[in-house]
Amino acid sequence: MAETPAEGASGPEPRRKYDSPVMQDRRQRILLEAQALLDEAGVDGFTIRELSRRAGVAQRTLYNVFGSKEDIVASAIELHFTSRLGELPPPGAGSDIEAYLARMDAVLDRAMRLRRYSTAMVAVFFSPGVDRRIYDSLRRISETGSGSWVRRAVEDRLLAPLTPLDQERLSNLLVNMGYANITDWAAGRISGDELKFRYRFNLLLCIRPLARAPHRPMIDALLRRLRE
Repeated sequence: MAETPAEGASGPEPRRKYDSPVMQDRRQRILLEAQALLDEAGVDGFTIRELSRRAGVAQRTLYNVFGSKEDIVASAIELHFTSRLGELPPPGAGSDIEAYLARMDAVLDRAMRLRRYSTAMVAVFFSPGVDRRIYDSLRRISETGSGSWVRRAVEDRLLAPLTPLDQERLSNLLVNMGYANITDWAAGRISGDELKFRYRFNLLLCIRPLARAPHRPMIDALLRRLRE
């Protein structure tokens, strides 16, 4: 899916540093236009030519500032999600499962308000041909939530000791299940309420065998309440 510079160009020039306030503002404006284009056209319909037209900058400038189409898409995705972190409830203690579940609900509420954008992103996540930079951006964003919570849950003794590799595996499992459920919602196979149910249900089922004995009754109670 790599896109080459305009015909006649010898290739992207080496990126220069754009640290001035004016250039930082321009970079931000370009990424906002990139976000809008992703929402409308998805990754497959995203072109440097169209972004250049919308942002009012030359294609050469886009390559100089970002390096490639893939870098622009990855940067736009990260900006989209990180700019909304402040709207979420603050992370609770690793042992506070209900606080984490509430934070998950808040994340899903925002994802559901941007259906086209979320649909495009899950399609990218599961595409075997997606550029690795874009995939890594999506996974890094998702693991900011699940990965940090898994680590805190181990540190706060909610979960039994897990090696860093096993923590990563658990985080990967939660991320992959989450994207699979969003895919079902984006395709219209499940409702928003069912999407939230599955996120909670899957998390509780995954951590139940790994929880320390004093915390298992609490997890069992949450599962019973969820199914009522």
